[in-house]
Amino acid sequence: MREGWVRGLEDSYRQVHLDFHTSPLIPDVAADFNPEEFADTLSRAFVNSVTVFAKCHHGMSYYDTRIGVKHPSLRIDLLREMVDACHRRGIRVAAYYSVCWDSYIGEEHPEWLQIDRSGVPVRPKPFERPYYSWETLCLNTPYVDYVETQVREVLSGYDVDGVFLDIVVQRRPGCLCRFCRSSMDRLGMNYAVEEDLRRHSRMIEERFMARMWRLVREIRPNATLFFNGASSLNMARLAERYLTHFEIESLPTGPWGYYHFPLYARYLRNFGKPIVGMTGRFHLSWGDFGGLKPSAQLVYEAARIMAHGAAVSIGDQMHPRGRLDEAVYNTIGEAYKVVRRVEGLMHGSEPVYEASILALPRSRSADAYVFQEGGFGIDDSLAGAVKILLEDKIQFNVIDNLMDFDRYSLLIIPDFGLLDDDSRKRIAEYLSGGGRVIFSYKACLEEGGFKLPGIDLTFIDSERFDVDFIQVGSKLSEDIPPGFDIAMYGSGVYTGLSDGEVLAWVKEPYFKRSYRTYTSHTYTPACRVSGSPAIALSRDGKIMYIYSQIFAAYFRHGYWLYGRILRNCLGLMLRERLVQPTLPPTSEVYLWRRMGSLILHLMNYQSMRIGRHPEYITEYTSYSTLRPRVRVPREPRRVYNYMSGEDLRYSFSDGVVELVLEEPGIYEVAVLEDVF
Repeated sequence: MREGWVRGLEDSYRQVHLDFHTSPLIPDVAADFNPEEFADTLSRAFVNSVTVFAKCHHGMSYYDTRIGVKHPSLRIDLLREMVDACHRRGIRVAAYYSVCWDSYIGEEHPEWLQIDRSGVPVRPKPFERPYYSWETLCLNTPYVDYVETQVREVLSGYDVDGVFLDIVVQRRPGCLCRFCRSSMDRLGMNYAVEEDLRRHSRMIEERFMARMWRLVREIRPNATLFFNGASSLNMARLAERYLTHFEIESLPTGPWGYYHFPLYARYLRNFGKPIVGMTGRFHLSWGDFGGLKPSAQLVYEAARIMAHGAAVSIGDQMHPRGRLDEAVYNTIGEAYKVVRRVEGLMHGSEPVYEASILALPRSRSADAYVFQEGGFGIDDSLAGAVKILLEDKIQFNVIDNLMDFDRYSLLIIPDFGLLDDDSRKRIAEYLSGGGRVIFSYKACLEEGGFKLPGIDLTFIDSERFDVDFIQVGSKLSEDIPPGFDIAMYGSGVYTGLSDGEVLAWVKEPYFKRSYRTYTSHTYTPACRVSGSPAIALSRDGKIMYIYSQIFAAYFRHGYWLYGRILRNCLGLMLRERLVQPTLPPTSEVYLWRRMGSLILHLMNYQSMRIGRHPEYITEYTSYSTLRPRVRVPREPRRVYNYMSGEDLRYSFSDGVVELVLEEPGIYEVAVLEDVF
């Protein structure tokens, strides 16, 4: 990270990402816009940074452009008015520019559209316009010259503090437009080969990012630059040299869900760049003009982002006539009151870890993290791992196979992932140094064998049945009904263990359900104990294997017994926990270290019962008392509530502090002074 390159971003914890995708059919764009009222509304909501639009997905520009197409009903230079008014109030401003989605250019230059492997342009069908569907331009066409010229125009003519380039992505596996076919021919690539298409896509994306990086540095060297689409396991390593910070677009009530942001905040902070976490004020997702979250939910989401060490960005969409909604900014203001009180505590803080999810590559492809289900760079297995670790209050990071293993007492490899030779060697060294590993299902399984060193496990076969069962042994039996055969929805991997301990066995049903062999309504009940371990422990106790896709199953089904199995496994492999499991599962705890003090962030919430919608947090459950128990090196000099400044009652015994939080709110922060 270049010195001074992200000046101002580190102090911008309270941001708004102000969408303004506006059809050219709308006749009165910015007719009610008042720059002073606009900036005052942001200021009253404690917003200190805003991303405003230069060009939207419709291809319309919102300033006096000589290059692009200004919205036909816009009578003012909206971008200039917004930038100047915000700067007068000390509000930082970044310019938004839509890259690969541009409906106007897609209609004017269909030869610049991306083409899929069926030869079809990536655009909506002629008589359809489903939600979130746009003409998608290729980054390997002359369109990029148009983009560069217009971004140069914005950087040169407007005093913007940053640039947000959206939808910087070639549709996978790759584009087959005439420009891409010609390019691949010159490079000796075969566009009939999927892997060549993927490699070519990454080359195109990197070339575009490098070009924009040089442009921004040339004109505004202190401006921030971010490419939306870069904050993923698949793209972060490629993109990080070309951006100043990471932003994580992750609206939990939209398609991202509640486990996407924790995964990526914990992964991306390993790169040492600032992070912005983006949620939204919407009940659903982007473009939900009449959707508004309750203030309790937005407080929870904003505080959760900040407790991950990220600045907060709340997505909104301004009405085409150019007025910000008072109700929206009253709600945003409630969240940012809380953020403003705590943000100073995050400067100079470092997260405290005891475990990490090890997200291994899913393929040997250039796109190493291509998920078979799920979206936005997360699948059910990773989501399930995040879910159980948050519920169990385990302090964890997320790393890839190129990052340091030795900082963690426990590595968790959920369900899938491939080990290369270097990673195998490093895991062997990690284990010899006292580290431990939990892995499951087909993680580290390749070419008919498990590649993880240190456990004598032999692959036999998989998916024998549609459902099989787990019979748990005594070491994992806490809070599990004795003798109960636990159905595993989706059969697992059958193995042989030649040296180690079986902690649970697979029980087989009578037969696999088919049109000829079936019983009752669904799957067949348990019949016999197989010779295959459901949960195996290596002889030295350092490696645990779980035969099923249990992390994904826990995310999909929420079956409490899957959660109990996983908690018991974690308890066996991580005996000296930083946070003792005494709090309700609906709370979350995040530990940070600041100089000699330990900072404890506590989320205390209760979601609604789920109908056919994501969970919503309309209010918080007021417990009379919560008693977090935290392991520390020594007794604290003082324990106090950072929000109120009042001392907290606590006790200290055997290296564990028990705090007493009376009638906690949805978000509490406690400081334990001088424990390090």
